[in-house]
Amino acid sequence: MTREKSQAQILIIDDRPENVDLLTAMLLQSGYQHITGLNDPRLVADYLSPIPDLVLLDMRMPQRSGLDVLDLLNNTLGEHCPPVMVLTADSDNNLRNQALCRGAIDYLTKPFDHHEVLQRIHNILHFQFKTLKERDQAARLQMLVNKQTAALRTLSLTDPLTNLPNRRALVDAAERQLAKGMVTVFMIALDGMEAVTQHQGHLMTEALYKHLAGLLASSSVARGQRIGVWDNTRLVMLVEGDITAIDALAKRICRLLSGHHTLDGRLMSMHCHVGIAQAEGEHHDVEQLFRQAILAIPTDDTEVGHYRQELDAQSQREHMIRNGLSPALEQGGLSLVFQPKWDLNTGSMVGAEALLRWRHPQLGAISPAEFIPIAERSADMIQLGDAVFSMALRALVRWREQYTLPEAFHLAINVSSQQLRHGFADSILARCQALEVPTQIIQLEVTESALIRHMSVALKELQQLRDAGMHIALDDFGTGYSSLSYLKQLPVDWVKLDRSFIQDLASNAGDKHLVGSVIDLAHGFGHGVVAEGVEEVGQQQILQRIGCDQAQGFLYAKPLGTEQFEQLLQTGCECPATAISAPVSG
Repeated sequence: MTREKSQAQILIIDDRPENVDLLTAMLLQSGYQHITGLNDPRLVADYLSPIPDLVLLDMRMPQRSGLDVLDLLNNTLGEHCPPVMVLTADSDNNLRNQALCRGAIDYLTKPFDHHEVLQRIHNILHFQFKTLKERDQAARLQMLVNKQTAALRTLSLTDPLTNLPNRRALVDAAERQLAKGMVTVFMIALDGMEAVTQHQGHLMTEALYKHLAGLLASSSVARGQRIGVWDNTRLVMLVEGDITAIDALAKRICRLLSGHHTLDGRLMSMHCHVGIAQAEGEHHDVEQLFRQAILAIPTDDTEVGHYRQELDAQSQREHMIRNGLSPALEQGGLSLVFQPKWDLNTGSMVGAEALLRWRHPQLGAISPAEFIPIAERSADMIQLGDAVFSMALRALVRWREQYTLPEAFHLAINVSSQQLRHGFADSILARCQALEVPTQIIQLEVTESALIRHMSVALKELQQLRDAGMHIALDDFGTGYSSLSYLKQLPVDWVKLDRSFIQDLASNAGDKHLVGSVIDLAHGFGHGVVAEGVEEVGQQQILQRIGCDQAQGFLYAKPLGTEQFEQLLQTGCECPATAISAPVSG
């Protein structure tokens, strides 16, 4: 006996008892076991729990028409409405169309062939059970993804050493509070941590930092306030709403944390400075608020400092950078360097990331971390992105002519949110075609924040490029929204782990667990994983053990100028700095 016949719940609705009896007998004889008959359609609501798997419905009934029953089923059950098969003596085409428009899945008129009716019932139930099974599987999968997403999000918002909110959590909290009113940021600098590291080692430094963070979090000074970790030498206290006696509160923090601390019989000296910045209203940039608090940290023996506009000499430098970008673009003052990527299984170079460099005529070499955010806030970013892509394509053309590139070789090019606009994909593909550069050797790296900013357009453009053979990488994963749902829905092939997750990988079990979870989930969605910022052999070995596919960082090579990188291509793409051996077990 089939599953449909042994489990199917069938509801027959017909005002004539003899019709119900006839259909019931026919179904029982065919092997169906759970059949319910209803002669009064006004009572149909009482027969919908549990929801039947199939409804056999007459149309012409005096108490309530079949059309009214269809409306009731749709309104009551919505998307859970079972399939409805109409069996009626009424052959009116208008009635048939109305029933089908209301969702009836089949419409048969009497007299009908019993074998045909039974086969149609079998087909409908077979499809219904298949649909219910798929829906249940999808719900279970989504529940699992949601659970893992929530767990990973909790990890991503918590400092593993102190179990306090990390930088991202602090920024999120300040942003939420700014939408309500005033926020005061106390940026607490712990002077002396480097000395502890030099004399006592990293483990003792971590123990001291954890002790100081716990001391502050449990103190009366911080009662009712949010305490969190900014970096390895600074803590943050967020105060929401209006606050009085700000300086007195900051000095209490300094008295609490400054002075001598004894851990494991070792005496360590610490001095504390506090920088304070305030803002009110959601129009304020929360990142700017924290930056102002950092600028306000006294650099002398003063304990407490407030943000003042004259501290922001950075604005003058930013102005010089912004004004110098356009001339640099026009006069060819920008260049590319290339940081190799290595396969952690074979030790072979599998590509490189193209990175932009600029030497300002007055300011000298300027880091892209400084001038690219400035370009993103101006009208120069699109032109800057076009220039980078042109330089990268010219490099690929030259390398393909002069060298034998590895089979898996690809050049990664960063894409900003401003570039991800309508027509971006068409422009990129046209330029590749014009220079006869295969799309398969290009990888576009895009950050989570860039995707979120223009999600619908970005998805369309990136999907078009991916369909054309380009690789898409989700850059700096873990520093933006980090929703695991993005791994499921975005058209990406690779996930790049931000260096902030790698730097303490060899010494921090929390980071190791977090990175391992991300790698497992990325692999589960069919994505490869690249770790950036690998600087130590210990980091590499852990990455190999937990299944990371590729890596880049100073351990292997700094970003190389064109000539140096081409020498690497000429030597056969072997790792020049540190041989990548097989993963160490354990």
